[in-house]
Amino acid sequence: MRAFVFFYLCLTLILLVAMGCGTIRSVGKNPSGKNLKALQALPNYTADGFINLSNAPPRRVGVPNNAGSNSGGLLSRIRPLRMLKGKPDSVRPISIIPIVRTDLVNTTYDKPTVIWFGHSCFLIKTKTANILVDPELSSFAGPFSGPVNSFKGADAYKPEDMPPIDVLIVSHDHYDHLDYGTIKKLKKKVKKVIVPMGVGSHLRYWGYDKAKVIELNWGEAVSINPQLNITAMPAHHRSGRTFTGNKTLWASYVIQVDGFKLFYSGDTGYTAHFKTIGEQFGPFDLAMMECGQYNNNWSQNHMFPQQTAQAAADLKAKMILPVHWGKFAEAYHRWNESIKTMLPVADKLNLPVTIPKIGEPYMIGSPPLRTEWWNMD
Repeated sequence: MRAFVFFYLCLTLILLVAMGCGTIRSVGKNPSGKNLKALQALPNYTADGFINLSNAPPRRVGVPNNAGSNSGGLLSRIRPLRMLKGKPDSVRPISIIPIVRTDLVNTTYDKPTVIWFGHSCFLIKTKTANILVDPELSSFAGPFSGPVNSFKGADAYKPEDMPPIDVLIVSHDHYDHLDYGTIKKLKKKVKKVIVPMGVGSHLRYWGYDKAKVIELNWGEAVSINPQLNITAMPAHHRSGRTFTGNKTLWASYVIQVDGFKLFYSGDTGYTAHFKTIGEQFGPFDLAMMECGQYNNNWSQNHMFPQQTAQAAADLKAKMILPVHWGKFAEAYHRWNESIKTMLPVADKLNLPVTIPKIGEPYMIGSPPLRTEWWNMD
């Protein structure tokens, strides 16, 4: 316990001093002034910040009672006790993550094509737009390197590799989905940014032109061009880059482009919102679904792999592309456990799953990519 208290106090002191001196810009800036007053008038904002659609715990469909019980949950945000004890070796692969090197600038495709970069960052190339989602192209997740470093080889793609970005989409402001270093390097390439309510405060603080930043509440949509419409929808999660949480919103997204429908879950627990979205927008040609970094203590905010498959079924998805895995070890399960657990459940539900390598393009309508490159135990 003394070690825990010492760690917590030291980390708090470091962050407070650094923030006070303005030296850690990666922390960002929560909404304030007129922006905060506008958020406070929203129906999903309370005295404590943004809230989920329901306070009821997400349903544990198909999940054993002891699932993920190897993780400590005293402080879900920084988990200092576990950081002190160390994680088991199995949370990281024993070999270098294999990748495919794709020319992201000059390569074109006949249909919307997804190129995944590990964790939840991916590029959607369409005939009319390049869409980058949850920009995390760094070798670590967090305000500094050390606690959560990427797997060897998983950080192969950098901001410099990206093409001009017509739309940058952010699901929420956690470090592993909104990386300051990536955002800073991409600034000259980005034409528009779509974020949940409040997240624009970070972008403006980091120098993005406010005219480029579009903030959406759940159910709100924006048309980028006649062939591209993006709708923010609910997720069951939380937000925050410091010890003060939920001052910005979190979201999933419906992406309608070139006559196809794509869905991105963002980070979320499993609730009835998937079925609601499926009934309103489904069926989806492709669903990028959270599949990794879970345990009992975080079940409010992250899905278990079995739930990932069921959520895709609720959405009426024709194909699953799992994300939120393959780059960082934020939980304590085996690094490829989520994929191995989800696949048989998806098979029972007759849901195809495509699992590309980092950088390997997957075009909508193509057969699933299943080379089992993740079998590196």
